[in-house]
Amino acid sequence: MPCYKCSNGKYKYGLKGNCQFDTLEKCQEAERAIHARENIKETTMAKNPYDKEPMKPEKKPAKKPGKM
Repeated sequence: MPCYKCSNGKYKYGLKGNCQFDTLEKCQEAERAIHARENIKETTMAKNPYDKEPMKPEKKPAKKPGKM
């Protein structure tokens, strides 16, 4: 979403944003930060926590000779 200039002279990010940025540069800086966070979320959410390296089977202890 682009930055828009408000009637009070400030800028907002997107159509529903608050008119909080004093300059267009500050608004665009916030826009880049928002997109950077979204990209991080997408990459971390795309990873399945169960897609880890397969576990090696546990070694069973050697059987003791039975009593006869």
